[in-house]
Amino acid sequence: MTATLLVVAGEASGDLHGSEILKALKARRPDQRIVGIGGSLMTPFLDRKLADVKDLGVVGFVEVLRHLPALNRLFKDTLAAAAEERVAAALFIDYPGFNLRLAKALRKAQPAVRLHQYVCPQVWAWKKGRIPELGRILDTLYCLFDFEPALFKGLPVEALWVGNPLVEAVRPEMDRETFFRETWLDPSKPLVALLPGSRKGEVRRLLPPMAELARAWGGRCQWVLPLASTLDEAFVASLLGGAPVKLLHGYGYAARAYADAALVASGTATLETALLGTPMAIVYRLSPLTYLAARWLVKLPFFGLANVVAGKGVYPELVQGEVNAPRLASELEALLAPGARAALEPEVAAIRARLGAPGAAERVAEHLLSHLP
Repeated sequence: MTATLLVVAGEASGDLHGSEILKALKARRPDQRIVGIGGSLMTPFLDRKLADVKDLGVVGFVEVLRHLPALNRLFKDTLAAAAEERVAAALFIDYPGFNLRLAKALRKAQPAVRLHQYVCPQVWAWKKGRIPELGRILDTLYCLFDFEPALFKGLPVEALWVGNPLVEAVRPEMDRETFFRETWLDPSKPLVALLPGSRKGEVRRLLPPMAELARAWGGRCQWVLPLASTLDEAFVASLLGGAPVKLLHGYGYAARAYADAALVASGTATLETALLGTPMAIVYRLSPLTYLAARWLVKLPFFGLANVVAGKGVYPELVQGEVNAPRLASELEALLAPGARAALEPEVAAIRARLGAPGAAERVAEHLLSHLP
């Protein structure tokens, strides 16, 4: 009988990453018992599902406080299930706030269990003081960026660069002709993609100036906004104020790949857009207090993930008050200039190279199995 593996994902992106890893793992060892928390993509690979990612998908300080009793119950239930199943190892996928707390508790309750974390928390940006703690809690840290393992040198954790799954995942959903036909857009007219984020708070802060720009420019361009699955169409439409922006469902990569330029909220979306080769400006707007805290905590020269990976300011970054319609217009003029996309090609190739070769999920599965009885 094979040893049991506990897997915990806390949000939609973790469910996607987890499904690829578990698929690769089951292909190599079909009888491997896996229990844990996942979403619809991970569910087919779980022999026992403890909860769904939607039970953990809580964002924001107030929301976390409101859901704290339920989160604490889930925390205790997961620990109890780990003891009942006598798990030999645990794979925590991103979601560090919950997962690292769970790792600490599991280490204390069952010291022999091997603890693996997939996706290094961004301690290099926010909390460098937590690096030694991570190095002591975990047995393995699967890193998506090539610069992360060096941060843990000299610590007990095995920090491995496995490559970034985005190099495989980021592909247009269809070809260019099909995209323009299905969306009723004009392929001969400039297209601008707006990506104000996937959380309501950031969309409230970033979409109004984008909408103001779209209203001012009117029919000079076509404007599209690929809706994140976490957002309600009516909510987004209410912030557009009649701006001529087409809301799209299910065209997240194609909308950016075939756009002539994009305005993108800071985060993973900037790295995805870079891989698609689209000229973009990165925008970032926080509440005043959160921004003051971020300025104190973050010591990086860039806040856009695409620029962090590139190691230089390939894409313009606008922060706080700079995110206004006139400034966005100025940046957009440059992004739409002839040759802007072609000029980025060497930078895109360099970013892609820094993300490693395809096969991240397979490499994680191989390593996990080599450390399971």
